[in-house]
Amino acid sequence: MICQGCHLVAGSFLCERCRRDLRPAPERILQGGIRVVAAFEHVGVARDLVLGLKYRGLTYFADLVVETIARRALALPVVPVPRTWSRQVRYGIDPAREIAIRLARAHGSPMLDLLSPPFHTSRRAGGDHHRPPPRFGMRRPPEGRIVLVDDVVTTGATIVSAASVLGPGRIALVIAANLADTVSSQR
Repeated sequence: MICQGCHLVAGSFLCERCRRDLRPAPERILQGGIRVVAAFEHVGVARDLVLGLKYRGLTYFADLVVETIARRALALPVVPVPRTWSRQVRYGIDPAREIAIRLARAHGSPMLDLLSPPFHTSRRAGGDHHRPPPRFGMRRPPEGRIVLVDDVVTTGATIVSAASVLGPGRIALVIAANLADTVSSQR
């Protein structure tokens, strides 16, 4: 098997050297008091792996994220922050949904598709965060508190946008694969 971090021959999805390169992310508090727990900082191998998940459909990283973070997550219904339809079609994957499916399975909790994505928005990934975050629709309101799941939290604007639709008081926790150090914090 080829290591998905360094692309050398390894016995598994990620060699030991690349596993050691994964840095745990600190917890953060976003606008409105939304608590974010992420598996890894968005640097090095973790950044490359989340890009592999987003753009090449390498779902092994979603497994690793849930393995790393499941014990820190609450056993509540899980709601993914959906990728825009145009990117789901282009890349054939919704990374937050992949993580949410695995997290729900690990906890024996339901995964709920409560948010509907916009058809297309301007790309915000890669550092262009001056563009407005996506505006989500709501398929149905949550019946209680939920865990919101996204692949990467950078400024936190996408999470805040999703939470504003669902009701900020409904978000018990946000789970992310990676957390960038530029995320807004109220610490």
